[in-house]
Amino acid sequence: MPPCACSPRRHTRLARWREYQEQAAGLFRELGFNVHTDLRVTGARGSHDVDVYASFERAGLVVNWIIECKHWKRPVDKSHVLTLRSIVEDVGADRGILLSESGAQSGAVAVTHKSNVHVTSIVNLKTMAADEIVLEQVRALPRRVAMAHARYWALSKSHREAYGLRPEGAAGGYSGAVVLMQIKDVLFSTLAEQYPPRGDVLPNLGLHSPNEALAWVYPQLADLELKLEMAEKALAT
Repeated sequence: MPPCACSPRRHTRLARWREYQEQAAGLFRELGFNVHTDLRVTGARGSHDVDVYASFERAGLVVNWIIECKHWKRPVDKSHVLTLRSIVEDVGADRGILLSESGAQSGAVAVTHKSNVHVTSIVNLKTMAADEIVLEQVRALPRRVAMAHARYWALSKSHREAYGLRPEGAAGGYSGAVVLMQIKDVLFSTLAEQYPPRGDVLPNLGLHSPNEALAWVYPQLADLELKLEMAEKALAT
């Protein structure tokens, strides 16, 4: 961006806003996002200049957020939230964040309810973003679990027993069906914000947060998927 040909006072305000923008960008970088500032994004209805564009990819999950930085002395109002919501919808972003250190008017807060646009401050941004990215990962898992469920039941009973996915007869041992039920119970409880997770075949795992739930689910699901892959490869030869 070219130097500002403006009054010293305006130049100072712009410098402070730039610092605010970089604070926001830096927080997202710390969380592992790929971050662009002053980016022009194109949607179905046109192009939009956004202050910060943050994208995150992990385990097949891709998340794109748009952050607008309002370093003002007055609270943001309803029109600012609606403008950001329109941009988010137009470009297909997953979430919009309106940063304001002066808060938001009641009308602005009201239109964020049941939407993917939030108003927050720099102080609260890191915690909010970290929590949201974990929840995004939780929300992405049911499809992966559904695929594992379909693959498991596509195998015959004898094949599940032969490849260690089901205990033989009444003997105890690993059961992919039980693992799938336990994973579903943990995910559904987490999405419902019910801790600790409960289920008919779920032991007390001592999980009390989305982070703890993910830390338990990921290795269980990965182990099941590995067993399924080994069985499928063996049967294909």
